[in-house]
Amino acid sequence: MTTEFIKTYIDTALHKGTLNPSYIFEGADRKSMLELAMYTAAAILCKCDKIDSRPCGKCHTCRLVECGNHPDCIVVTHEKSAVIAVDEVRKQVVESIAIRPYYGGKKIYIIPDSELMNPNSQNALLKTIEEPPEYAHIIFLVGNKERLLQTIRSRCIVLSFSVEPEYHADDEGAALQFDRLGHYISGQDTYDTAEIMSFAKELATDYKDYLPELLTHIEIICRDMLFVRSGIDLTSVGDAGYIKKTAKISYEGIEKILKAVENARHDLLINVAAEAVLDSLLLHINQATRADIQKGIL
Repeated sequence: MTTEFIKTYIDTALHKGTLNPSYIFEGADRKSMLELAMYTAAAILCKCDKIDSRPCGKCHTCRLVECGNHPDCIVVTHEKSAVIAVDEVRKQVVESIAIRPYYGGKKIYIIPDSELMNPNSQNALLKTIEEPPEYAHIIFLVGNKERLLQTIRSRCIVLSFSVEPEYHADDEGAALQFDRLGHYISGQDTYDTAEIMSFAKELATDYKDYLPELLTHIEIICRDMLFVRSGIDLTSVGDAGYIKKTAKISYEGIEKILKAVENARHDLLINVAAEAVLDSLLLHINQATRADIQKGIL
């Protein structure tokens, strides 16, 4: 995702009142991630009367954030260059977050170089992330989200600062399979177990060379579902019926699909048979979407 796209996501979530309590900003450009984290803090704290003008950059609150002096925008620091110690996490986040905002409203915690937290430091944050005060937001900045514990990642929305890979089909059959997969994930097409296994076999046999792009394609679909659920209008770049359908998939369902993709990519790297990997992937996607159907979401 580009920085501008993520900024649009943050703006829309703020305007719709759908900001998540915790985010992970992932990417190699630490400067851009920190700048956007500070932008997010300013947008949340800004006192401008017009919500669609936040951050205004002119009010006293915005100026305090810009110069790093706002008491409710806390950027976590650490004494040692190679580690964020558990005591630093407890003092600057866990204990501090229990104190209500000084200026009323919200408190934002930004943790640069979050991968420097050891397991003990990360575990010290779990209860805070699981049950955050309604006024608090935490933003982790990290080069690679895999350096954070799964228990941390599962409670955050991940926004990756990277060039978005795009799939350009040079094979008409492959392009049709990618479209078919999108319909399957969105719940437009439903299959029984036998049909799922047949689909997996077809992909593994006839389109094995496209499997890396296929996994990325699923992640992009999930990215789009995440943005749609947060209120971003994608109908200008996608089919309205498809967008309407994907908008109904729950955050939990999206998380399950992304986890299945992560497992599939790992299994392919260790040479698990492609058909077995795709069987498992498609069945997990089916379970995630079927769960939403049973709840009446889809």
